[in-house]
Amino acid sequence: MNNSSPARNGIFIFLVFLMMVISFGLSSQLLKLLGVIISLILAPDSIPASPTDLAAGKIEAFGAAGKIIFSLQTPFSYLNFIIAFGFVAYVLSKWVKTPIPLRGELLKTLFLYEALILGVIVVLFPFFWMISTSFKPVGTELIMNKNPFDVVPSDPTLANFKKVLKMDSTMDQNQTDPVEKKKNFLTYFLNSLKISFSAAFLVTLFASMAGYVFAKKELPFKNHIFSILMATMMIPGMMFMVPQFFMIAKMGLHGSLLAMFLPHLASVFGVFMLKQFMDTIPNSLIEAARIDGASEWQIFRVVIVPLSMPILLTLFLLTFLFHWSNFLWQLIVTDPTEPLSFTLPVALALFRGQYTSDLGLIMSASCFSIVPIAVLFLFAQRYFIEGMTQGAVKE
Repeated sequence: MNNSSPARNGIFIFLVFLMMVISFGLSSQLLKLLGVIISLILAPDSIPASPTDLAAGKIEAFGAAGKIIFSLQTPFSYLNFIIAFGFVAYVLSKWVKTPIPLRGELLKTLFLYEALILGVIVVLFPFFWMISTSFKPVGTELIMNKNPFDVVPSDPTLANFKKVLKMDSTMDQNQTDPVEKKKNFLTYFLNSLKISFSAAFLVTLFASMAGYVFAKKELPFKNHIFSILMATMMIPGMMFMVPQFFMIAKMGLHGSLLAMFLPHLASVFGVFMLKQFMDTIPNSLIEAARIDGASEWQIFRVVIVPLSMPILLTLFLLTFLFHWSNFLWQLIVTDPTEPLSFTLPVALALFRGQYTSDLGLIMSASCFSIVPIAVLFLFAQRYFIEGMTQGAVKE
């Protein structure tokens, strides 16, 4: 394509227009969500409007929080235009300052950034919709605003969060079922945290020791044993559930927190991943430590573990995520008469009835459920990426 062709200018105009639409839509939704948070801080006890009034768009039917959002619309709309046109002005200035022969590269860069932004929008939209739905009044979760791309509620409420956290006094007064009265979301959250952390720590510990043996130690039939272990990875996990359940029942652990992760402490995948990583650790480091008088435990603790830290944290994160979201096995070994033994995935299913689902409660509870995963990946992302992309030191 010629650098001075009209086609190049047309592509640039299209990309600038697309960027303006993306920036305007993103900023409008993010600013409205910010308005929702501000309104709920200023009016936390706002009474939600009825679904009929909300669908009709009656301003007088909105609660105090909704009226605060309406008052913020004008300044936020100005700010929205400033953000959108600010991006356009920046790109136009770059276009003007770029020499004509180099404008083709600028077009490629602009297209790449917009494609990445669209990909991020597609990936993060479910989370944004979840947060927005958690603030919607009961009965309005699936009611769309006049703008189908506007998913943030105009009349937000904290009622769903109060019900989930049992801060709604009227809900407790109307509850007569003794089993239902025992249900506590904070207990479910702590149960999942205990199970996921304990399982992730023990799986990483056992897999690291086994991986070290298969990678650096000599023992009879080592390769054959490792091949048999690899072959077990081809067996579907569903095949293990019945024998594992009978083992748990015979041990008298049914309904306990220990039963939810004990059968999964032997991770063949973890042994394989750590063994492959530890193969890259130079044997000379181990020999030098042994010459210095280090014991096998000291070699493992001082040499192997620090060099394998990226892959160890990767396995820890993957195992934590697996147990945090494991629903089927935890449902099987849970005692339904003891709600205090429920975990978060099982507890989320309680908000779903035979014919209906309380989407507001499900979404508000899900907002809490993603917090540990987000925090872990936020603080360990560097080690996670390093563990998935590179090996240890080389000779």
